[in-house]
Amino acid sequence: MNDTHLQKYADDILLSLLKEDNRDAFDVIYMRYWERLYFYLVKTIKNAEEAEDILQEVFVSLWKRRSDLDGIESLSAYLFSCVRYGGFRYIRNEIKKNEFRKSWNFLFHEEDHLPEMQLAANELSRLLNKEIDNLPVKMREVFILSRKEELSYKEIAHKLNISDKTVKKQISNALKYLHLKLNGKVLLPLFFLIQLF
Repeated sequence: MNDTHLQKYADDILLSLLKEDNRDAFDVIYMRYWERLYFYLVKTIKNAEEAEDILQEVFVSLWKRRSDLDGIESLSAYLFSCVRYGGFRYIRNEIKKNEFRKSWNFLFHEEDHLPEMQLAANELSRLLNKEIDNLPVKMREVFILSRKEELSYKEIAHKLNISDKTVKKQISNALKYLHLKLNGKVLLPLFFLIQLF
């Protein structure tokens, strides 16, 4: 049985074959849905490269979970649901990243003529930089490239010759560490970092 023959099959049959480890069925599903899912995602998140990454994760997951797909009644609905979740996660992370940058710029790059606010910002800057210096070397390098130099995950991955996923993981771990270390040391008006988690 080849994928040319399988292209005539309905989704439910392809799904049954996929559960039986049929790689040709997977390939047909991929060809049938990739373009539709891609354009839907690009329209939603406005980022073609990230859309490709999200789709790759969705299809890799589909193949890995092929023996555990019994609850799926509609393959189309399932795939679009996975893509929507991936898109939502991307948008949520972008909002967090943008809020962090706004907060960072507000605290450390804008003039503030209120002495108490300037002192508080200086204290937060000192505490934050101290904790950033305590990060493991590679994590610190990734974090600084992302948050201070404002490079994208892909730009950091290319610059450091590591994968996008490694960059994302390092950023996530750095933010969790900083949240843990700064929580309780920073006054309420300066909890810009804490609200990101």
